[in-house]
Amino acid sequence: MLAVGQKLLREHAPDAKEYHFGFHRPPFNSVDHLHLHCFALPFNSWWHQQKYTPRHFIPFFMTPDALLERLGKPAGIAE
Repeated sequence: MLAVGQKLLREHAPDAKEYHFGFHRPPFNSVDHLHLHCFALPFNSWWHQQKYTPRHFIPFFMTPDALLERLGKPAGIAE
């Protein structure tokens, strides 16, 4: 998922300053299937910045590496 998201953002937002990728953490998700959010930064709204930036003290959103760690797989390993 991450590799596809990175490829698509490089193709469609090559001038972005940075990219963010992540997942909503239950119970903060509103869709009941696993899906990766892919963002080209900077965010254009304060709310999106708050909602989609991973923070260790606010459990709304987690990075792909944090999800793999939570699932018990070594971070950085893609399948």
